[in-house]
Amino acid sequence: MEETRWEKWASLTGVGFVAALLAGYLISPQPPKLSDSAVTLADYFAKNQGSVLAGSVVAAGLGGVFLLWWLGSLRLFLRRREADGGRLSAVALASGSVALVTLMAYLAIRASLAFGLSGAVDPSVSKGFYAVAYTIDALNVFPIGALLVAASVSAMRWKAFPAWLVWLGLVVGIARWVTGLDVVLKESVLGDEGTIGFIAFLAVMIWIVLASVVMFRRTAGRS
Repeated sequence: MEETRWEKWASLTGVGFVAALLAGYLISPQPPKLSDSAVTLADYFAKNQGSVLAGSVVAAGLGGVFLLWWLGSLRLFLRRREADGGRLSAVALASGSVALVTLMAYLAIRASLAFGLSGAVDPSVSKGFYAVAYTIDALNVFPIGALLVAASVSAMRWKAFPAWLVWLGLVVGIARWVTGLDVVLKESVLGDEGTIGFIAFLAVMIWIVLASVVMFRRTAGRS
């Protein structure tokens, strides 16, 4: 069936999102810390303009399209199995959409700093924008956690995912909420550059890939 075939392959756009996001981050060198001087921060964006802009385009542009498509596929996959009004799949879709918008806002600020903002204003102003981007990125763990928890609870109730993937999603989603404390602690082990935060970030990426594969296989079983 043509519709099922397209639906099956659309499930793998989650893998495309993870690949694009990681590639976008790897293209540009390690960004400075928020605690670094304003001059150091301005020099980073001036010297790495091309790589930061390219990474932003790959992560926000290509990755954003993949994530948006995957969220639609996830909503459809869960909704087909939900016997209620589909509240949990709707929460997952909304949470993922908020996370996508937040991610793009974070990358847009980074791109604007590289595009010339950091060289056109006082370095302290650039650092202020960088602090805003840092805070936006740190707060994004909450909708990301909501996406994983809502999708996992729906999958648990209606047997959409295997039990191990459900529990992985619940644990990782809650862990992502806990790492939101980095907003208060600033550059702690809970941040994406800290040990716990980085592990939680990678765990989210792994869950999206695994969920995509499960969706692909179970959708293929319908054809």
